[in-house]
Amino acid sequence: MRAVAELDVEPGQRIRWRAEPPVVLRRTGPSRVHLVQAAGGPLGGDDLALNLRLAAGTRLEVASAAATVVQPGSGPVRWTVTAELAPGARLRWWPEPTVVCDGAELHASVRLRVAGGAGALVREEVRLGRHGQRGGRYRGTLTADHAGEPLVRHSTVLDGADPGLCGPAGTAGGRTVASVLGAGTEPAPGIDPVGERDGLRWARHELAGDGWLLLAVGCRSVCHESETGRDMHR
Repeated sequence: MRAVAELDVEPGQRIRWRAEPPVVLRRTGPSRVHLVQAAGGPLGGDDLALNLRLAAGTRLEVASAAATVVQPGSGPVRWTVTAELAPGARLRWWPEPTVVCDGAELHASVRLRVAGGAGALVREEVRLGRHGQRGGRYRGTLTADHAGEPLVRHSTVLDGADPGLCGPAGTAGGRTVASVLGAGTEPAPGIDPVGERDGLRWARHELAGDGWLLLAVGCRSVCHESETGRDMHR
């Protein structure tokens, strides 16, 4: 299945969109929309995209009604998110985790263009498998430019059935991996740059431009069940 959704936040905080199932959007606040699952999956072979455009001085928070569960099928699932922020705009991308089931494969891409004076807070969290599963394959890329200059180019590769990627040099047995990017005007979270607590490990990197990137690995939800998560919400 192929589907593309387009969402524009226009001056005066007017939100307009066009979406095709299974990418379904629901407005849940003056500046907030939720992604809603319209069908089971996504399934292997699906090619889905969401394009966001924020006008100058506008705000948008994108959440999801539930976790996204990627199921096996005929090839990988492709999920591409692009966002363009005009000066003074602010985006908060904070969906629920993505679960990659056994036998499934997900190729995810998030691409940001953040103008000077704008800010974006972007979280991506992936869990390898449902309870009792090892988990499938995940390849994620995060690309962000700020004020016309490259800010970050980051890739993550996971495979629940690969001993190398799950071993001491990889996730060290952790089934949940998350990244949080702060670009432009977004301040860094009030936590130690490097830390470990209750099986959760994280490190924050200050980027060469106006921004930071936090990476975390754990056996549970990185950004909902920990004090680190509460700090990230502040």
